[in-house]
Amino acid sequence: MKRAGSAILAACLLAGCGGIFHSDPAPVQGGLVSLHGKLKVVGRQLSDSAGVPLQLRGVSMFWPQWHEENIQKSAIAYMVHEMGVTVVRVPVPAMEYANSPATWDATMRNEVSWARSEGIYAIVDWHVVDDPNAYLDPALEFWDRTARYFAGDPHVIYEISNEPTGAGWDSIKSYAAKVISVIRRHDSTTVIVVGTPEWSRWTKFAAADPLVLLDGKGDTIRNIMYTYHGYAASHGMADDLKGVLQKVPVFATEWSASESSGDGRCDWGRAHDFVRFLHDNPWQKVSWTQWSWVDKAERSALLRTGSGGGPWVLSDMGDSCKSWIQEGGPTAYPDFHPASGDSVPR
Repeated sequence: MKRAGSAILAACLLAGCGGIFHSDPAPVQGGLVSLHGKLKVVGRQLSDSAGVPLQLRGVSMFWPQWHEENIQKSAIAYMVHEMGVTVVRVPVPAMEYANSPATWDATMRNEVSWARSEGIYAIVDWHVVDDPNAYLDPALEFWDRTARYFAGDPHVIYEISNEPTGAGWDSIKSYAAKVISVIRRHDSTTVIVVGTPEWSRWTKFAAADPLVLLDGKGDTIRNIMYTYHGYAASHGMADDLKGVLQKVPVFATEWSASESSGDGRCDWGRAHDFVRFLHDNPWQKVSWTQWSWVDKAERSALLRTGSGGGPWVLSDMGDSCKSWIQEGGPTAYPDFHPASGDSVPR
């Protein structure tokens, strides 16, 4: 099934009703979300509705305007049943969004509904690679509609700025404050992940100067996390996060063993060390999604070249991702007690 056909049909339905429906928030019985409920941040730790620490491990989809044959319900079913993913990341192309908002909304909502049908969580990713302020108006439009649609839905996480570039932390914070204000008008609790400088590599700036935002009642806005992105053959990975995990909650929403181009050589050892660091560090169980679900001829592709559209065949990178997901063990860690360190508001 091609994305274009289903997305065009859904876009017509969206346009006919003003673009606003509401998602079905009821979790599939026996699924992960039915067990753990709506996520929240407790101190520095992503946790379930009861406050139990969680580590989600999963896969990021590819840019949806390319290789759309891989955007299928069967793909997410494969990830869950064959790889063990507990979260899927769903990019929405910021640079293309204004050209066809209803189409991109429909594509994203389809993917989230497929994750829901498998009982797992989904990250709605505003996939901007630029100064996010350059796309502020479409971002506000998108997040207003998205927050209204998903308000109260326990399946979703919002990632509001994939990889800010050409913008300092103060500028990113300004953007984030505007977007978060729009989201919180409609959805007061869903976890929001904020991008950080230089392709979301420098989470250290957020650690040194985290967002402090107040809602309309003067209360601190909670359930805010910060993004880390890294590519093991180009970046410091665990070294980039020195002094960070003690201070702010982090979600590694995009990473791979390859170079930052998505191709080139792979540093398998550093990648595996990173996976273990996210799990074993004493400060927080850091959730992650690996880039990306595509059969493109590049090293970070999780699918074997030519297997796009199914039947799904994992590449060497995909096999490694599967292994890293499964070696992490459980999703919930009721006996994990974070080491002391600088904290965020609780």
